[in-house]
Amino acid sequence: MASQSTPESVFDHVILLIPHSQLISLPQWLSDAFTILEGGVHEGGMTENKIVVFKDGVYLELIAFVDGLNPQHRAMHPWGRQPDGHIIHWAHTILSHEEEEGSNNSEEKFRAVQARIQDSQVGIKYLDPEPGFRTMADGSKRTWANAIPNFDNYKGPIYVNQQPFWTFDRTPRSLRAPITPGNASHPSGAVGVAGISLFIKDEEVLTNMVPFYNAIFNKPGVNESPHKNVTRYSWEAAAPAHPEFGQRHFFLYHGTKEAFTEEEMAEANGVVPDIFIKLSLYTKGKGGSVKGALVKGTLITFELIPIPSS
Repeated sequence: MASQSTPESVFDHVILLIPHSQLISLPQWLSDAFTILEGGVHEGGMTENKIVVFKDGVYLELIAFVDGLNPQHRAMHPWGRQPDGHIIHWAHTILSHEEEEGSNNSEEKFRAVQARIQDSQVGIKYLDPEPGFRTMADGSKRTWANAIPNFDNYKGPIYVNQQPFWTFDRTPRSLRAPITPGNASHPSGAVGVAGISLFIKDEEVLTNMVPFYNAIFNKPGVNESPHKNVTRYSWEAAAPAHPEFGQRHFFLYHGTKEAFTEEEMAEANGVVPDIFIKLSLYTKGKGGSVKGALVKGTLITFELIPIPSS
């Protein structure tokens, strides 16, 4: 059970959009690194998923639009215009102090986040949570409510993935993200999230996002320069379980060429993306990376960071 001191803005899950053919037959570079669990079909039948659950309670969602979907129908989905082969989004949650099924404690607490973000005067607000579900192979359902942003008063370029959405369980979280020793044990040694990094090419958009994330995390970001010609802001974040793995951070980068590796830029033919999301993981094994391409032009790299020694 979450303690009274549990932070807001807990990382919930990260979404990797992959071609449906690869969801059915997973690329070896993914299956050799992670234990991948069967997921289900989402409400409406347009998408289905599989998941990778980490010991800290965060999970990686591998999601695909089903084969044969009418392109016009896909375009109506919030992620329908996103290209396959990218990390396209991530979700935050607020942990409830109550564990009984149907508890609405987290959704009630979310109102304070909504108010803070509205007060930031960025022009983005979060709508109230709306229910959703996925159906498992045995017919059982995992239900939740998602809160998505509204940009009616936002001025400037809009990217659907320039901010998180929020997920609140209406069936027990342990059903949606089942953490067992077998499920959360990975060949790569990965145990949890070290950081989620958002790279934004447009400097004005990045500047607009700083007060927004100050409101998300309820604290000012730290302005850093980890490398020459690279600017980033960082906020300390949290995960649903196992804080002992080390600190978790959200990083907001000015997405210049210098912010990416030479290998990433080569895969993208030297073109800096308008927006890009990366996931860093703590590991009990050696540092390094898990990497591969799902489509030409995008190299997916999961940095592996050894758990800090005590």
